[in-house]
Amino acid sequence: MSTLPNRFNPASRKNVDRETDPYIPRKSASSVGACPKCHAIRRNKRWHMDEKEYAALTRRSAASLERCPACRKIADGFPSGVILVRGGYLRDHREQIMKLVRNEEKRAMGFNPLERIISVAEDDDRLEITTTDEKLAQRIGRELRKACRGTLEYKWSEDSKLLRVNWAREA
Repeated sequence: MSTLPNRFNPASRKNVDRETDPYIPRKSASSVGACPKCHAIRRNKRWHMDEKEYAALTRRSAASLERCPACRKIADGFPSGVILVRGGYLRDHREQIMKLVRNEEKRAMGFNPLERIISVAEDDDRLEITTTDEKLAQRIGRELRKACRGTLEYKWSEDSKLLRVNWAREA
C-alpha cells in the first residue's frame, strides 16, 4: 500500500510519548515504591494515591522510598504545561478562576497523581500557571473556556512534551 504525498499519514507523525520524559524512570529496583513527600505509591509502573496503603507499606518497609516524577518536576521547576490567563475578566474574577484551576487539579489527581500544579505567578493583568503534565494544562484551558468563555489557544511543542495554553477575555 502506498501513501499519497502531501496527505496526512498518521503513521508518519512523530509521536512524543512518555518514553521521552526524563522524569519517568525506565527501570526501578523494586515493583513497589512510595514517594515520601506526597505519599503516592508506584506499583507495576503505575502511580496512585492511597494513604492507608502508604502507611502500611512504610510501616513494614515493603516499598522502596523514591520521589515520584511529579515531586521531582516540582523541585526542579520543570513544567510540561504553561497556562497564561490574561484580560480584563481576570481582574474582576481572579478568585473564581483560581478556584476553577484548583478544582481541576484535584479532579486530575484523582485519575493520575502525577498531574499537579507547579507554580502560580500572579500579576495585575495576567496569571501564569505551570503544570507537571501537558494534559492537565489542556484540561484547565478547556474548563476556563467552558466556564468563562473567552479565546483559547494551544501551542504544542514539536520535539518535547510541552504545551502552552493562552486564554484571554476582556471584561
